[in-house]
Amino acid sequence: MRAVFANRNFCRLWIAQIVLTLGDGLMQMGLLEVFRSHRLNVPVETAKMFFAIALPGLVLGPFAVAYLDRWQRRSVLMLSDAVRAVIVVGIVVWLLPLLTGRVEYRTLALVYVMIGLIGAIATFYLPARTALMPNLVPADQLVKANTLFATSLAATTVGGRALGGFVAEVAGVQWAVLANAAAYLVSVFLLWRIRMNPHATTGGTEKPGGWREFCAGLRYLWEHPVALPLVILAGVFAFLLGVLMVAFVGYAMETLGLGTGGVGYLIGAAGVGAGVGIVLINRAKRWVEVVWLPAAQLLVAAGVLVLLSCTTNVWIAAALVIVLGAIAATVMIQIDAKMQAQVADARRGAVFAARGMLTSATMIVAFWLQFGTELFRQTPPPVILFWLGFGAAVLAVLTFLALRRRTRNHSGL
Repeated sequence: MRAVFANRNFCRLWIAQIVLTLGDGLMQMGLLEVFRSHRLNVPVETAKMFFAIALPGLVLGPFAVAYLDRWQRRSVLMLSDAVRAVIVVGIVVWLLPLLTGRVEYRTLALVYVMIGLIGAIATFYLPARTALMPNLVPADQLVKANTLFATSLAATTVGGRALGGFVAEVAGVQWAVLANAAAYLVSVFLLWRIRMNPHATTGGTEKPGGWREFCAGLRYLWEHPVALPLVILAGVFAFLLGVLMVAFVGYAMETLGLGTGGVGYLIGAAGVGAGVGIVLINRAKRWVEVVWLPAAQLLVAAGVLVLLSCTTNVWIAAALVIVLGAIAATVMIQIDAKMQAQVADARRGAVFAARGMLTSATMIVAFWLQFGTELFRQTPPPVILFWLGFGAAVLAVLTFLALRRRTRNHSGL
């Protein structure tokens, strides 16, 4: 890990992402305070907010696949943060009359449109950030770098939301939201300080059309022996997480009989598991290199979900949640590290953009099922957890078989 910390360019990217995560947490809690203080339906408005963030990833994903690898990734990150800072200031300007009491009502539709614009920019930003990592970090340090990213951002997410609630209540919502704009500007400065040589791109003197570029990126993904199964696995994991985010709260309150504090303790147990899982992954270097490890993690998570659906004992549930937290915190580390190491530099942005498009689609479906269908609203949470585990087991086996078959076919060429 010392070598990772000694890498100044990586550290600048890492600190920038920590600052951005804090800012995002502050703004999210500020908007939740708007929902609460103005007596809106908090779950419904929160669902709208996350839906607005996720939807552009599906709509704009093909454009990210087609064009992202034509541009320098650091430039994409800097421009994205600068534009998002302006959008966040626009959110504050729109909400200010409501927050200061000059008006009693202010539609939030425009706020959700601006949040959607932030989500649209993130469609390009997130895959560019992930694809930039191998340009800053040697291949043998990627797992450690991704582990540091995951650990730091998970801790900062919790800290940002805790700090955001305090700032929104004490200093005011406008300051919590404006802090996010300041975070974007700090990130622009840190990214500007990164010194690196231009990386390979797909652009040239004769650039194919966007549709041809999009098809070329998908064709590369389809033919790659490892990338496609891992992208599908990431989409499956995102769907499971989207369903679990809602079903878990219902399970804790209705099945285990816990109050809000008890739900918080269970989430804390997942946090403990996340810490343990990250430490184990960081130490088990030999297992990290195994291609089928993410599929195995998903299979274990499936078993945990089935067991969770069958118990009403809070202590057994807490133990299972610890295991679930360890898997949830580490599965994406393995997927990212394997894809970063094995995907060609000139196509890495397209592959991660395709993954972002798929995960956005599966998350949107997961949220819609939870809030928009009578079937899910009337199904008891333990039943949802059981079928979620069963489906995860089937998909984990299919992913493992796909990885094995494609790897064999590729080695036989």
